[in-house]
Amino acid sequence: MARKAAPGRRWPLAFYLALAANLFFFASFQWSYVTLPGFIQELGGGAAEIGLAFGLSTLSAVVLRPFIGPLIDRWGRKQALLVGSFLFALEPVLYTLVGSIGLFLAVRLIRGLAIAAFTTAYTTLVADLAPAERRGEAVGLAGVTNNVGMLFAPALGAAMQVRWGYTPHFWGAAALALVSFALVLPLKEARGFSQAVPAGPGFWSVGRLRPVWLASFAGTGLAVGYGAALSFMPPFATERGLGAAGGYFTAFALAVMASQATAGWLSDRLGRRAVVLPGMVVAGLASAGLAMAWTDLALLAAGAGLGLSWGLVRAGLDASLVDSVPGASRGAAFAFLYTCFDAGIGAGSYGLGLLAEAEGYAAAFYAAGAWAAVALAGYLAWGRRPGTVRDGA
Repeated sequence: MARKAAPGRRWPLAFYLALAANLFFFASFQWSYVTLPGFIQELGGGAAEIGLAFGLSTLSAVVLRPFIGPLIDRWGRKQALLVGSFLFALEPVLYTLVGSIGLFLAVRLIRGLAIAAFTTAYTTLVADLAPAERRGEAVGLAGVTNNVGMLFAPALGAAMQVRWGYTPHFWGAAALALVSFALVLPLKEARGFSQAVPAGPGFWSVGRLRPVWLASFAGTGLAVGYGAALSFMPPFATERGLGAAGGYFTAFALAVMASQATAGWLSDRLGRRAVVLPGMVVAGLASAGLAMAWTDLALLAAGAGLGLSWGLVRAGLDASLVDSVPGASRGAAFAFLYTCFDAGIGAGSYGLGLLAEAEGYAAAFYAAGAWAAVALAGYLAWGRRPGTVRDGA
């Protein structure tokens, strides 16, 4: 049975296995970033179907997380990791069998279930493995591997598709997910969570706890800006004649990894709010700065700013949530947090899309910056330092 890491000592093997599994899971996710729109067009889809394909996975994750979170608390973290990585391997294989846009969109629903199961269980497991005094460091390091794949997976995936076609390309994505599955198999959960245990309060009951809904609300200040950037930054850059659209996401990924590697550690020493508050300020500035970008350098700076804010806000809020709920309710708590985050991304993508269509892309980015200010104001007005609830594990 894996033991929790003591202060100043190495993390348990399960911690490293979880980080590696997460890296390959997200590398599989990022493998088809560049190629999927072209595949949808080959199936007869257009811009609307491309947007729907990306939206369906987020929507299904939002719908399913409320059910998955309590199951993770009841049945254990490892089972959810295995289910998520297996479904992620199955999905691209099914792409090779579909012959219509309708079937393709139906298969996309699998992705939302896989993401909801894996990501919720992953953060919960990492929190279980860390002692209270190193929880911020643990969740910060855990987030770094989300974006390592961004440095190689989209480029390699696109190169394989160009050289050998879509079928081998999708098999490559499946292979990465299978590596994730294999890394989870020998993983040992923290004592007390390796077998089915009586679950704590359910999704909605946990969501009514002040630290949970406050962290979830604060997270939307980052999520809306991320959703807007993900959807509208490329056409915005084209509209202004900027050539660094690809570099925007590279700058974002590098800043996320750098900030998450240190933000959690800092939150253990300075407090969660000490990293969340500046992160939320930077989130608003990054969105407004994107609206004012007229040069490639300004575009890259906006991407780096969004990445910096992501690392600070996510590490601080995740750690504050772990501090505030007992272990038997962590799955439900993280499910609530990530459901609200996904909903914020959707609002940034679809809600601000209406504003962008009427007033232009810059207006959407300014609105995202304004919402970050609203979320910051709410976090300051309603926030209080939560007491730590130890799980006794």
